Amino acid sequence: MRLLKVFLFTTSLVFLGQAAQAETAPDAFDGVVNLNRDIVVEGDIVYLSDIFSGLKEEQNAAIAHSPELGKNVDLDARWLWALAQKHDVNWQPNSRFDTTSVSRAGQKIDADQIKNSVEVALLEQGLADGHQIEFDLKDRALEIPAEIEATLRVESINYREGQSRFSAQIVIPAEGRPVITKVVSGYLIKVVNVPVLNRRLSKGDIIRDHDINWITLKSTKLSKNAITDLESLIGMTPKHSIKPESVIRTNDLDTPKAVNKNSLVTIQLNSGPLALRTQGRALDSGAMGDVIRILNTQSNTIVNGTVTGEGLATVQLISSTIVGN
Repeated sequence: MRLLKVFLFTTSLVFLGQAAQAETAPDAFDGVVNLNRDIVVEGDIVYLSDIFSGLKEEQNAAIAHSPELGKNVDLDARWLWALAQKHDVNWQPNSRFDTTSVSRAGQKIDADQIKNSVEVALLEQGLADGHQIEFDLKDRALEIPAEIEATLRVESINYREGQSRFSAQIVIPAEGRPVITKVVSGYLIKVVNVPVLNRRLSKGDIIRDHDINWITLKSTKLSKNAITDLESLIGMTPKHSIKPESVIRTNDLDTPKAVNKNSLVTIQLNSGPLALRTQGRALDSGAMGDVIRILNTQSNTIVNGTVTGEGLATVQLISSTIVGN
């Protein structure tokens, strides 16, 4: 460790001595040259003019390949001074803190753009209808160099039906000579359109057309008693409060009661072509089509009637019953 400290100290003295010597040397350069900081380049090559500003046109030269996307290359004062001397650039560091970094300009093709393109390619082959794409890697966004047009095309699709797996070759840009080729892969997941409520409804509320929204869910996320058709919802009432956008099950719903227990009802007595009406009191609650017990308030007798309307129950009598009465 002690030897390392001595080496670093000696190196610093040599470095500063060289800098001082350069300051006192005759000026062999024209113009003011400055070091650029946090350099971002486009293209495959880093040029001298990317590092220093104020150069003459004839001084510009290619000095290195651009860094990989997403990576920075740090250039220290010693390296920069050596570069300036090699190319006769009128610049020298004031201290070891005269540094810079180089990165390559990039842009992203987002995951949605890739997903949409792959879905279209799958649909064209009759594969994606009623399915949803799920990539093996959740975020399939691609970072590409800034100088390349951010468009893509799907070159080919491979699909294994038994496993519902696919792979797709993506070419960037969409037109012209391919610059970047990537392969993405994933699964086709079966999905179902499901009707849900767009507002909270409570027990006794009647579900109407305007109460419905549609959402798309993976079929594996649905229970066997989940409601997936509109006809099973319209005209029904919740057994309990149902939140909006939640999957509705058959046991969450009830047929609305057309007659409530202890309410007054109209009794329609039918016997052949004859029909008589009288008043009664419901001893049970009932929905349309239910058979309930009704107390005839005039005769004080109990009859069974079928609920046929709001507050209405029909009792079928044989003719001899009416004649006898």
